[in-house]
Amino acid sequence: MTLRPTDRPSTARGDDDRREPIDEAGDGTGPGPRDEDGESWTGGRPDAGGLPDSTASAGPSVPGADRFVSAVAVDGEVLFAGPSVPAVLGVERASLAGENLLDRVHPNDREPVSDALSAVATDRVVTHRLRHANGGFVWVESVVDEELAPEFGGRVVTARRVDSESAFPERFREFLEYGTDLVTVVDGDGRVRYESPSVEEVLGYEQGSTVGRSPLGYVHPDDRERVTERFYRALNDSDATPTMEYRYRTADGDWVWLESRTRSLPADAAVGRLLINSRDVSERKARERRLTDRNERLDRFASIVSHDLRNPLSVIRASMEMAQLKGETEPLERGERAVDRIDQLVSELLTLARQGSGIDEPTEFALGAVAREAWDTAGSADARLVVGADARVRGDRGRLQQAFENLFRNATEHAAQGGAGGGDAHATDGGEDAPLTVVVTATDEGFLVADDGPGIDPAHREEVFDPGFTTREDGTGYGLDIVREVVESHGWTVDLRGDDADPASPDDVRVPDGACFVVRAPDPDAADTGEPWIDG
Repeated sequence: MTLRPTDRPSTARGDDDRREPIDEAGDGTGPGPRDEDGESWTGGRPDAGGLPDSTASAGPSVPGADRFVSAVAVDGEVLFAGPSVPAVLGVERASLAGENLLDRVHPNDREPVSDALSAVATDRVVTHRLRHANGGFVWVESVVDEELAPEFGGRVVTARRVDSESAFPERFREFLEYGTDLVTVVDGDGRVRYESPSVEEVLGYEQGSTVGRSPLGYVHPDDRERVTERFYRALNDSDATPTMEYRYRTADGDWVWLESRTRSLPADAAVGRLLINSRDVSERKARERRLTDRNERLDRFASIVSHDLRNPLSVIRASMEMAQLKGETEPLERGERAVDRIDQLVSELLTLARQGSGIDEPTEFALGAVAREAWDTAGSADARLVVGADARVRGDRGRLQQAFENLFRNATEHAAQGGAGGGDAHATDGGEDAPLTVVVTATDEGFLVADDGPGIDPAHREEVFDPGFTTREDGTGYGLDIVREVVESHGWTVDLRGDDADPASPDDVRVPDGACFVVRAPDPDAADTGEPWIDG
């Protein structure tokens, strides 16, 4: 665990800095700066010969030294390196002098260090990482002089190594190390000063990798405005303790839902300004979405039952009364048709009500086999099924079969009655009595279902998947809605074939010119682990 407290103000220098104020006149008459060993620094830049020779090999490191003094130009060039450099960084003074200090700073910490050197930042105390000779990084707290030292043309920087293990009592350190909640401390500028080790488990980031950055940059764009307003309100108002739920980007580029509670720290707290406790609530949000989806389906079911079933029930009642009065059988036939429609409505509405928003236990199966099974159930004796290229599918076999059954019924029923939105009766080059052909074939992006019927009226293309939309008097309008729900529950998409280009299909498979429904899905390499895919 690494905690990086700031235990002194940026303008303060304790006696343990072991150096005198710089002679601001630059004429050598006042007390000059002194290094860690008390040796006086006189003269100008290193190339003027006035400084101790920083290019010479450093002698033995100072026993127990935990800091070093350096003079650094605004652009980061090290003008002077003190004798304690080997003790802190494990490198010779000669190798540090002339080097760009920012190249040695951890990439995630360079911006605040650069700001302090160039006078952009008001805070002259920066906690950051410096690369050690062993290839790792050490945490240091650097105090940057506000004024340029005229002797060097740069700023005097005192870097003190931070002892993170003693920053917290042991019981709090263990709590942060093994706790599942993410603890974040931000400073007055809204930048991360500390994140607990659980950041690796919750978000996948290496601990310390986000230090020095604003957490708002990781918030989902749709949530950022709302979170930003509450974040800065908590930062500026010590009495504000907002609780927020929002999406946050992980190291893998995915999004998780976090619930964060903020609390202002005391004004004199050395560690930062704001404490944020966050936990991953993605599973809870998923349950809430499933519950919302189910409630919406039940509301739709209730609306349909109360509206769409009343018409056929009225027909049945009127037909029965007419038959009783006239002793005729024709009204009874009308009633029988109404009963058939009620039966179909109930079946499709139950299917919609039972649909879920996701796939619980996907399995692998062959696309062609499911299509043939669906045709055995919903196909017509006056039509034929052609299965082109096959594909391996990972998904819910039963629900995909439901989608095929509804697509097949849509094709055969509209072909018999002139197409969706009206059109000529089904006819092919073989004559009006030629059987309808329905083609199922894998494509480069998934699969398609097409027929050589009259197709879909262009005026209705935008609404064919809408619940309850139908152009048939005895249609329910929920067949294609079921198809859409099944496909989207897999995380796929379904659309009509575009007007400008056909979907890519095998060369030896002829795609008919009638209605064509195109399903697009990721292949196994592009799908997330365990998610549904189609491998054509």
